[in-house]
Amino acid sequence: MKIKLLNRYTTNLTSGIVKVVVMSILFIFGIIIFFSPTDNWIWDPSFYYAQMRSPIVEHDLDLRNETLTGNYVFEYTKTGLQESPWPIGPSILWSPSFLMTHTIMRWVNSSQANGFDLLSLTSVALSSIGYGAAGLILIYAICRYSTDLYTSLLITTLSLFATPLFYYMFRQPIMAHTASLFAFSLVVWIYLHLNQHDGVDPLSGLLFGVALGLCFLTRWTGFVMAIIPGVYFVPRMFYALKERSFTLAKQTILQIIILSLLAFITIMPQLSFWYRLHLDFFVMPQSKDAFVDSILPINTLSIFFHSNRGIFFWAPFILLGMFGLWFIPDTPIRFAAISIIILQIILIGYRVDWYSGGGFGVRYMIENLPLLVLGVVALFNEIKQKVSFIPKIGLRFISVFFCTVLIIHQCVLIASYHNIGIGWIDPGYGKGADIGVAWQWENFLRLWHDPSFWMAPRLFVGQNRQAAIVNYLAGIREPQAYVIPYVSSILTPLLVSALFVFAHLLDRRRLAVLLSVIACYCIAWAGFLYLV
Repeated sequence: MKIKLLNRYTTNLTSGIVKVVVMSILFIFGIIIFFSPTDNWIWDPSFYYAQMRSPIVEHDLDLRNETLTGNYVFEYTKTGLQESPWPIGPSILWSPSFLMTHTIMRWVNSSQANGFDLLSLTSVALSSIGYGAAGLILIYAICRYSTDLYTSLLITTLSLFATPLFYYMFRQPIMAHTASLFAFSLVVWIYLHLNQHDGVDPLSGLLFGVALGLCFLTRWTGFVMAIIPGVYFVPRMFYALKERSFTLAKQTILQIIILSLLAFITIMPQLSFWYRLHLDFFVMPQSKDAFVDSILPINTLSIFFHSNRGIFFWAPFILLGMFGLWFIPDTPIRFAAISIIILQIILIGYRVDWYSGGGFGVRYMIENLPLLVLGVVALFNEIKQKVSFIPKIGLRFISVFFCTVLIIHQCVLIASYHNIGIGWIDPGYGKGADIGVAWQWENFLRLWHDPSFWMAPRLFVGQNRQAAIVNYLAGIREPQAYVIPYVSSILTPLLVSALFVFAHLLDRRRLAVLLSVIACYCIAWAGFLYLV
């Protein structure tokens, strides 16, 4: 018996190592072809990175000497520090990889261990890719609850390549979007996983609490995700009252209390950070200037139909997901998904920069992908029923063709954005101006007639930040131009191993352990930020 168990363990271990090696090779190929992290530190990236680097490396919260905001100067807070209107969650989630590589740098070359060395920067960028990949693993798992393997893989692929997610994983990873995608996806997956059974799961409060805290910690609008645990607990509470089941009622109330406590514990680093900057635990993170001077969200229609990043012109896949929400068969999650998307649209509609500033694409919708894929799955299932007379192979051909069109469209947008400096997109893009739509077709034809543009160096990006394949084709042979892909290739097996471990944690008990560790880590960060 012991020999059989040992053989099974050895077989599983060998299989796991082979999978890690194969996936690492694929990841490295992806890094060589796609990974081109920008060195543009203006605004958001500089703040996210500074919120992690400054307390760890300089042991203070004086971000003014690290952040770049162009000609704009933030006023000093009550404590004489610079305010930071960006959430600290992404910085905390990146910090384990930063701490690891920063420690290595201190051992190897302490004079260069300033937190801006390429090893630290690369590890943080890879960490961001990792959270995006973990979000995609969750999106695939979410799809599998209501559709087959083929459709799940197709929709997961579209989530990466037919939305701005690809750009914020491989081109501008030091942003909040991959970390928030991970957090939002966790909440949706937890609901689907727990809702398979009646009654109140004894781990539901812990799971929902930490995941919900991460949503707010990585994106201010993450508080709207509280609707999902709401549609889990409220029906059970009504049922308990209806059936006069005081045991079920007590269990439900207990889990809601645990949820509230764990959510509060998870967001403690943000409260501690605010206190150190403002001498106040609760702060309105965005100034009044960030919102329109109107009682109505006057930019709502622009979110859909404006030529400057309107969803209709920039991310039709997201629009499909919104339309499909009405076909979700599970009434509670349909209500939650529709409510959250509507609230998100309203909140974005109140923003002056509804178009998301100078960033690429419809980036404010990335976090909503785990809900939108539920809509896409429901829409796919609905279409399959309506056209059941079409052979399966015919449906697959049509779906692949349609998905290819969506992916090519997003790739053309990314290529155009890379070349905005030479007129591929109107310069008014960064200010939300109407830029028309004819340029999309014109740029597609330009790329079709001259495919070399696909592998052209990115404008205003240094050689050492270009994709390895781009540098190689450009004839660049200097070793320093390949430091980032080289370091990334060394670190990739660690990243892939972590993703394999995470995939095996997608069980309520195992995930509860991981989220408990994250909650403890947040407590440690809260204390650190308060004392540093």
